[in-house]
Amino acid sequence: MLIFLLIFLCITTHILLGSYVAIYFGFGPPDWRTALNQVIDFPRFQDYWSIFRTRISKLPVFRKKNPPSSSVENSHSGSNTTSGKTTPQQTGLNFNSSNSFNKYGEISDRFPNQENSGNEFTSIFTDQETQDWLVQEGHVETFLLKLNLVMLKSGIFSAELDERIRLLRGTMTPDDVHEFLNELKNDCRNYLESQADITEQMKKRLDEFGVLKNLAEEIDYANMEQSAQIETTLNNLDYLDLSNNPEENALRLIKEISSLRLVRNRLRDMQNRTFIHIIFSEKREETIPTQFFIDENSGIYNRIGIEMNISQWWKQKLHEKKQITFALLDFVKFGEANEEHGITVCNQVLKFFSGVLKERFDPQDLIGIYSGNCFLVATISSSPKKTIAEIERIRQRFEKTIFRFRGKETMRLQLTCAITEALGTQSKNDVLAALEKTLVAAKKAGRNHTFYYVPGPLGHSPDKIDAPDFGEEEIKIDLA
Repeated sequence: MLIFLLIFLCITTHILLGSYVAIYFGFGPPDWRTALNQVIDFPRFQDYWSIFRTRISKLPVFRKKNPPSSSVENSHSGSNTTSGKTTPQQTGLNFNSSNSFNKYGEISDRFPNQENSGNEFTSIFTDQETQDWLVQEGHVETFLLKLNLVMLKSGIFSAELDERIRLLRGTMTPDDVHEFLNELKNDCRNYLESQADITEQMKKRLDEFGVLKNLAEEIDYANMEQSAQIETTLNNLDYLDLSNNPEENALRLIKEISSLRLVRNRLRDMQNRTFIHIIFSEKREETIPTQFFIDENSGIYNRIGIEMNISQWWKQKLHEKKQITFALLDFVKFGEANEEHGITVCNQVLKFFSGVLKERFDPQDLIGIYSGNCFLVATISSSPKKTIAEIERIRQRFEKTIFRFRGKETMRLQLTCAITEALGTQSKNDVLAALEKTLVAAKKAGRNHTFYYVPGPLGHSPDKIDAPDFGEEEIKIDLA
């Protein structure tokens, strides 16, 4: 005990002398009162406590080598996973926490209930109120939503055309190629016409973007890039020699559709980010119809819906009252899978994966498509440790999953995951930036694993999670 007391006195004396010298020479706080306030500043203390709590839990003395079945890692071990054929309903578990969080129930008041989303939600194309709002809304950011709808409509058509071409592979005739060629060219021309009309209207009101004018100019540039790609596609299609082997021509059509998909997705993600910047900057988020919060393919939140929900959490200071854990789950080489197997098949995978996440996590948690084929999960119903374990279990399960489609074709996919916690002192933008940084680190390290970032002023780098093998067995999923 005496030794510990002496060590404490030495450390205290060192700190006091160091502080005195720093104040005396002007390198530290101006006076002792300010120094004391800095030391006991509560938000900063929370940050350091969070780091200390996380780091000390990694020490061997606190780590369990073989967690029992009742531990956090196996809290979902009542899995329906079996070898052989498995239906989508058998791939997830109901993770309905006994805590209903009724105290914070108002977070869902304005947003569609994800538990009931899916095929039941009304498509944005058939919802008349939303269509009327688009026509009547006078704010300049509405043009971005109109562009998104034009892209979405063209994307749906391209996916259907891509699938019809693939289904005829091996039996393709010159007449089939000619028909598909004309359909694709007509869609490209219709899209260019609609895009030109909307962007011209937006250019006339560019000054209304105010300080965010540079973002609107970036959108205009991205639209020109997309237009150039469509013009290139039309030029390539004009020079398609129908006398060539029909199978080779079909492959060329598929590649052109894939090129259009890539540039369309980039523009959509950029437009969503710009739209979010504008509505939050102008404080108009309450005016947006909730139909724009839902991804048409999967029925879960899109990027706009994700940002709206997180903003609502921060307004209610939920991040100060609860432990919120954020995760990104990104499919590995999904673009290559789209090219090889088709847009429709990959969209079915995304829809299936959305269902898995909805079954795995509590309805109070947030699930959505963050960008492209990257999913976001934000949990308030469970501890960070539980969330980490569940994300890693999902990653391991998908590594053992075989998707079957078109009778005989198969596909395997992997996930790269990133996780971080939200500190009570962080802004939502800081949390999402840290999450994206963690995902980048995970991808640079080789993909198909989970990285975790400990937030705080010490600036730790993201670390790979050495998770146990959960013993997931190989399963087969038949896509519709």
